[in-house]
Amino acid sequence: MNTFVLVLVIPTLLTVVSAGTLYFSFKGRVDTSGRYFLLAEFLWLMTLFFTIALNIQPSVAITPVFFAFTGVTLLSEAAILFSVKALTNSISVRKFFYWIIFIIIYCGLIEYCRSYVNPKLPLLFVSLYSITVTSITYITCKRVSNNNLATNLFFKWIVYAELGLVVIHVLRFSTFFSDAPMLVINPPAAPILFFSIWLSINLLRYFSYLSLRVSWIGPRTSDENPLNENLVKLFKENEEFLQGLMSSNRALGISALANSLAHQLSQPITGVILQTESVKRELVNQGNQEGSVQILHTVTEQLSKVSALISNLRKLFGTQELEFKLFNPQEVCDEVLEIIGPTLRSKQIQLIKSYSSNPEVIGNPIQIQQVLINLFNNAIDAIENAGTEHRKITFSIFVDQSSAVIVVKDNGYGIALSITPSMFELYQSTKPNGLGIGLWLCKAIIDKHKGNITAHNDPAGGAIFEVRLPLANLSQGANN
Repeated sequence: MNTFVLVLVIPTLLTVVSAGTLYFSFKGRVDTSGRYFLLAEFLWLMTLFFTIALNIQPSVAITPVFFAFTGVTLLSEAAILFSVKALTNSISVRKFFYWIIFIIIYCGLIEYCRSYVNPKLPLLFVSLYSITVTSITYITCKRVSNNNLATNLFFKWIVYAELGLVVIHVLRFSTFFSDAPMLVINPPAAPILFFSIWLSINLLRYFSYLSLRVSWIGPRTSDENPLNENLVKLFKENEEFLQGLMSSNRALGISALANSLAHQLSQPITGVILQTESVKRELVNQGNQEGSVQILHTVTEQLSKVSALISNLRKLFGTQELEFKLFNPQEVCDEVLEIIGPTLRSKQIQLIKSYSSNPEVIGNPIQIQQVLINLFNNAIDAIENAGTEHRKITFSIFVDQSSAVIVVKDNGYGIALSITPSMFELYQSTKPNGLGIGLWLCKAIIDKHKGNITAHNDPAGGAIFEVRLPLANLSQGANN
């Protein structure tokens, strides 16, 4: 057994180890880049086996063996190129088949030259191919658009390995023109050193790829594996943290906008109320204007409610405590139904109202009205978008243990399962063109009332929104 065979044994075993590590680390669910890399390692392993066989038994050095030997060697380099490309891009399998066809034809040309032209020509053709493919791989690595990948230390090692292989193949190419071409069958001492460096660079590339998959999360796959599962968890936590920061920033922006709008609207509304009161007094003094006075009285009441709503909006986003008081949810809900009623009738939506109890709660009635108006508007939109023939909204109030429960149920299209877990978060909308603020605002209001709001789909169709508020006696007990 010559020395070169002993040199080849170690890289052969290490190649088996690296390929096995990659495969089992991905639990068999290897992505596109990993599949091409595994193929490259398998082909490289075949190259090593062929080299060992040719050095142990030179009699097997026949044309079919050389053809297979050259083919797996060249295809291995192509697989590496496709593996690098697949890290950040979608790769067509058809293109790889074209490479296989080209390599088969190219190997046929090489063996024809070996047999009928010059036995040394295969060295020239193989080296020229290897220089070309490793150069393309090197350029591909240098041009990756993913900054996290380009700056990864282990990816840089792959880049350096490709550059080193370009140099190795150029040196081997140059030996064609010398009296001592570097052949893999029974090489002397100097070429053995050369091939040892070549093998070391290939192994560096393989283990760098493994390290890359430990330290980098590909944008084209969300599957985690035992190599990078801790990194994936940290990455997800970081994403959630950033999303939280952005949501907080947006919430601050909404708060500032709400305060600004409330300040801008409160003054003209107050002015309109004063002017209305002034006109109402003049009509009273004139006499016989009871109808007009009543209309102005109604206008004043509605404007007062709008003013109170704006004031409560400022309090909701402010740091001061909300003004809570004892109130009856039925009365608040009836006022909402008076506002919503004309819309329901115009859209031919049947309202089914059910009050099975008459609870009392402590809170801010106008803010609860805000919540209910939002829920009714959502139900109306859902019914309209669903195109339901028999349109209806079921509205009920009842007591469940220590809570007053308000339920708004529609027979629309229901809630998409993808949005259900996050529907009450800021900028998460159940509507195609929604802003994603309404339900978040509802939850913020109910949370300040120490209550709870939930939503789920009705098995019979449509959505059910449920608001729970602590009963007055429970709230008072908690405050004492």
